[in-house]
Amino acid sequence: MINGKSVIAIIPARTNSKGLPGKNIKELCGKPLIAWSIEAGLTSKFIDVVVVSTDSQEIVSIAHDYGASAPFIRPQDLATDEAKSFFVIKHALEYYQSEFNKSFDYTVLLEPTSPQRDWIDIDEAMQELDRSPQAKSIVGISKTQSQNPAFLVKMKDDHSLTGFGTSEIGSKRRQEVEDVYFLEGSIYISETEYLLRMESFYHDATVGYIFPKWKSYEIDDIDDFTIIEALMAKNNSKQ
Repeated sequence: MINGKSVIAIIPARTNSKGLPGKNIKELCGKPLIAWSIEAGLTSKFIDVVVVSTDSQEIVSIAHDYGASAPFIRPQDLATDEAKSFFVIKHALEYYQSEFNKSFDYTVLLEPTSPQRDWIDIDEAMQELDRSPQAKSIVGISKTQSQNPAFLVKMKDDHSLTGFGTSEIGSKRRQEVEDVYFLEGSIYISETEYLLRMESFYHDATVGYIFPKWKSYEIDDIDDFTIIEALMAKNNSKQ
């Protein structure tokens, strides 16, 4: 709990993945990928329940091995590529309400594809949201580098290049451009009532929690996995 408000963390983990089959259970630095998010959620000072929402009995077993709750198998209509995260979250919240008569003031979404996010990030983001009277949700963001719009170009049919927007090609140095951030997937937190009303973490009452570049990588394919594995192995060797 945080200031008397209850918190649930939901970790969605489907069986199938087109980009990297079986990625949620693929071993990363000594443990299944999903285990990193489970451990981060369980180590948080504020999260009361960590639940894994999955369509896989194997993932249920892994969730239990690492201390998370996994009291249901996700319905098949919520386990497709087209299923929206909001409805997966809503299903878990409704399950806890109907089966355990439990509701939560805050809902945290922890995607297993962001294993470098740790409990400190979760707790700092929780505190930032809780002390921001204008905010109803907080999401992870990270500063663009070479992808800043000032450095982007468009290519014509003849392969000639033009600047993107009002920028001319190569007209600005990195030190001269305004900071721009992209929405990354490490963390999503919302007041539960507002999340259910808006059906999204993104709205006018959303604030950002800044992740450094190295933590912002997400695992969508084998290249991402290889990069993150190398980063985590390097960082763990320093501890």
